[in-house]
Amino acid sequence: MRDQVQSADAFEQFVLLAVAELETAGETPAHSYHVTQTAKAHLADIDRQPFGGVERQEVISALGQLADKGLLLTEKTESPTGKGRPGYELAGDSEEVLEALSETNEFEPYVEAVWSS
Repeated sequence: MRDQVQSADAFEQFVLLAVAELETAGETPAHSYHVTQTAKAHLADIDRQPFGGVERQEVISALGQLADKGLLLTEKTESPTGKGRPGYELAGDSEEVLEALSETNEFEPYVEAVWSS
């Protein structure tokens, strides 16, 4: 899994980290809206220039790419309004994902925040 995580681009890794945070909080499977909000809340916790913002459509695309790479599982869930929406959760262990992402210096403060919560 480490190689898969490290082969993802920086934005995908950031989105994966947001899913890992939701997973450690017991909030998965998560809808794209929650992943987007979680990622936006941590833009200041990354040691790099922001990605030009975090838009929901970009997050949806990254979630799909991460699922295609086998890093996320997709589950059909129901939104609060009763519509069927995909929910996302890690395909592997959150500790393993966090460990792989901690090796990327730009995400270290965010990883530390997730581990300490």
